[in-house]
Amino acid sequence: MPDQVQMQFTQANAYLTELIKQFEGIEKRLEGGETVTLNLTDQGRTLSLVVSRESVVENAAPARLPKASTSSTLAENNSLIAALTSTYAFDLGEAHRNISPADLRTRVKHASRETATAGAELIPKLPIPVLTHDGHLWVVAEDCRYAALDGCILTAKKGFRSDLASIPRLFWAIIASFELSLVAPIMHDLIYRCGGSVIPPAGDVSPAGKTFNRKDADDLFLELMARSNISYWKRNVAYLAVRAFGQSSWKEG
Repeated sequence: MPDQVQMQFTQANAYLTELIKQFEGIEKRLEGGETVTLNLTDQGRTLSLVVSRESVVENAAPARLPKASTSSTLAENNSLIAALTSTYAFDLGEAHRNISPADLRTRVKHASRETATAGAELIPKLPIPVLTHDGHLWVVAEDCRYAALDGCILTAKKGFRSDLASIPRLFWAIIASFELSLVAPIMHDLIYRCGGSVIPPAGDVSPAGKTFNRKDADDLFLELMARSNISYWKRNVAYLAVRAFGQSSWKEG
């Protein structure tokens, strides 16, 4: 069951446990009709989003930001001030430091198991990538082909290696493993790693010669999240964060 998977995954990582708990609290507030503000920071840049169940709107960044680089950011989110103001602050760099590759590996394994057993119902008409792990990176074990809604066909070829890092690790906590088809981060990583020019041996694309810019890749990620039935607020928060902070992961072609 998803709750059991979540519990097993979070037991080994106190930071991640707290992070997931906070987003569960945020989701309850949104489901209750409230609006919250999420301030996401990374390397001195801030994205402020006003979020409701059916709306995600970019807001002016706050003049003063809470100190980052330690887990105090999470503790502050549990304070009376956060409870009264409905404002939460998360540092993407802090999440990256505290969510290890081993945590992510466990997350992906659980995601694969959940989609393998119930994927036909949860994620209709999306492929389920077959992945192995070489101790450092995820490796596509069989060609994974996705037909996008615009008619483009994108294939991550057998042997494509990825660390899934084009998606900030924070969002592996926001979006539960059993919700997201792994085709979304794999395809997003494929385009990012190729700098928009997807060619063998990493992958191929039809029509031949089609190239992607960063927004194309991020828009495809949003499409895949929507087709995975990720809730409106989650997929749009993730999308806007990737748009704001993803440049450092983009490999220039």
